[in-house]
Order: sequence, then C-alpha cells, then structure tokens
Amino acid sequence: MNKSNNFVIKRYLCKICNETHDIKLDKNICKGHSRFPFPKVFLHGELKNILTTLYIDQDLRIRGVDVYKLADDDLFSKEQATIISKTLMMEIERLTEENIKLSEENKKLKKK
Repeated sequence: MNKSNNFVIKRYLCKICNETHDIKLDKNICKGHSRFPFPKVFLHGELKNILTTLYIDQDLRIRGVDVYKLADDDLFSKEQATIISKTLMMEIERLTEENIKLSEENKKLKKK
C-alpha cells in the first residue's frame, strides 16, 4: 500500500504571518473522536513561535483556525494558557464520560 494514500494535504491561512500553509493530515485522525470539529494543536513559524489550533470536522475539512504568537519571555501568555487549559479540560471531561459509558456497557456484556 502506498503510504501517501494514508494522508491528505489541507491548507489554512495564518493571520499572523499572512501566509497560506499546507498541513499533512493522517486520514485516520478522526478515529477516537466523537465530537466535531475537534482541535489539532501545533507550533509553526520559523522560530516555532506561532501556536496554531485547527478545528477539523469528520470529513477532514478545516472549520476554523486560531493562531497566537508566543511571547519571547514566556512560552504561553496567561490568556493562551487559559484557552489551552479549558480545551484540555473539556476533552478530559468528554473522555471521562465516554469511559464511564463504555465501562457500563462492558459490565452489561459480562453479565450476559
């Protein structure tokens, strides 16, 4: 199998550097996600100082882009840390709820 068939190239506009960037997404990136769009977070830029969050739907379309330039004196500003923390807490809550449901289903199946 050709490994390039496992990926798609998507484009997004970075409002900080005013450039359109290509990003290579694994076609299986949606597996394990039950809510869409979901965030994909990474750093880009010459100095890797632009924090980028892409919101990706189940069809691998980019539905939104958030970009933040990281300060020279700190990796994340208080605002950025708050946004990241809220996103992570929401994902933890979702995964916890999903885990509880799966555990309950597993218990029911074991009883049968």
